[in-house]
Formats: sequence, C-alpha cells, structure tokens
Amino acid sequence: MVLFNDHKRSGKVKTFGDRVKEFNGRLTESDRALVAWVLNNPEEAVYISSAELANKAEVHASTVVRLAHKIGYEGFPAMRNHIRENVQSRPASFPTHQRKLDQIKTSSNLSTLIEAEILALSSVINSVTQNQIDLAAKVLANAGTVFIVGRGSAAPLVVHLERRLRRNAIRTEVALNLQWRDLAEHAIGLRHNDAIIIFAFQAPVSLPSGYEALIRHANRTGAKSIVISDATGPTLRPPPDQLLCVSRPDEGSLQLRTGPLLVTEAIAMALANINLDRALGGLGDLEKLRQKRQLEEKSDE
Repeated sequence: MVLFNDHKRSGKVKTFGDRVKEFNGRLTESDRALVAWVLNNPEEAVYISSAELANKAEVHASTVVRLAHKIGYEGFPAMRNHIRENVQSRPASFPTHQRKLDQIKTSSNLSTLIEAEILALSSVINSVTQNQIDLAAKVLANAGTVFIVGRGSAAPLVVHLERRLRRNAIRTEVALNLQWRDLAEHAIGLRHNDAIIIFAFQAPVSLPSGYEALIRHANRTGAKSIVISDATGPTLRPPPDQLLCVSRPDEGSLQLRTGPLLVTEAIAMALANINLDRALGGLGDLEKLRQKRQLEEKSDE
C-alpha cells in the first residue's frame, strides 16, 4: 500500500485525482460517485466529516473510509488533509465556491446559467494544464486518422472537434451514439499511428458502448487514446493514454459542456500552431473548393 505521506517523493505533488487514477483495483459505483463529488466540490470536502461527505455524495458512510484505504491513505483524515493541500496550492481566482453557489441560487434563470458557467469555466484552470493540451495536440498532429467517439450530450463536441480537425487537414472518422457492434466496425480500422478521442460524461454506465473493449483494442494496435471527461474520468477502467478531466460544481443538476468545449477548442488551437503549414494548406484547399463550386453554380444559371 502507498501511504499518504509519500505523495511528494516523486518531485511532483500528486493530487487526490492522481491517486484515484493510479489505483489498479476495483472501484464500486459508490466509490465512483464519491470520487466525482469530491473532485467537483474540493473546497467543501475539506471542511466536512466523513459522515457529512457520505451524505453529500449519497453513499454509505463506510464507503468514505473504505475508499481512503483503497487508494493508499492511512484513513479519512489523511485523505482530507491531502485534498486540502491540493486546494491550497491552486491559484486564487473567483469568490469561494460556496458563496458563489449561494449567489447563483438567488438569481433568475438566465443569470443562473451565466453564473454557473462562469464558475464552471473558472474551475477549468484547476482541472487541465497547458501541458496536457499540448500533449494531446501532438498526438493528433502525428496521427494518421483520428477516431472521435461520443454519445448523448457529447454530440455537439464531437461535431465541433471533427470540423476543427478537418480544417487542419487531418483525416477523421466519427462514431456518434453507436452501439458496440457498429462501433466495432469503426474500430477495426484503428492502426498503430492512429488516435482515438472519446468524450465520456456522467456515470460510467453512460459511456459509449464498449468503452473497455475499445481502449483495450487501441492498446493492442498501438493507437493512442485520449479521453475528455467530467469528474468521473479518474475512475475509468481501463484508463486511456491521456485523460483531460474537467470538473464542475453543479455537474449533477446542470450538464452543460462549456468546460469540455473550451478544452476541445484549446486542443484545436494548439494543433493549428503545431501544424501551421498543414492548417493553412487545408484552409487554402477549402477556399479553392468553395470558389470552384461558386463558379459551377454561376455557369449553371
């Protein structure tokens, strides 16, 4: 077992989320719910007892202590202290989490949405680093084909990313809302120099059908896998090659995808900077096709 007091030995301070990702054992549905609540509400988690935390996450009280031991802490107090260190090391930006949520509850519908999105976006900087964005962009830049997989509320993100990649002259293949048999037909084409991006939100049961088989197939072929997710990301098994986990405090009530969209756009921008000539060439070819189409339409008149 890896005990709490070793989390600084590697030089890079590990977070609570890192501990969850590194755990190779089984996580129950209650474990996943607890992890998601903590990652979405770290500022509140450091001030409540294990019983209160269990109540907030709607799990049994024993789940809190059991999870702490599972992922290598000496107990709940050690886990809470580690989460507190994570929170204190974050850059200060917006008003405290609880005060902001109280303000949102007293606002109108439009104001509620705006304030909630501002709060969600402010948490992105604490969830995803520029280094992660750059690494994901490099994977896509070197990929032969990029497979994009998503379902449900991820559909707009899939469409947006696919369009941005095509404008960077990158070959793409989209699998949206497919059952595993249909998804498998797409996955057959995965090669060692390809990449697959999966949008994964909410409970693991709502993942694209066949997530586990898809990741294992990518591992066998040598294709790189990237997952863009909400706070459930660290509990995904098997883990992808790269995880970009975007948490938001009101994830359970508002399932808007502004944060993941921002991350997706950041990856596309970083990719354009890496492949500037390729991107400009792709845009040039697109403009030529448009002009050709316009000339054809005029000649038909």
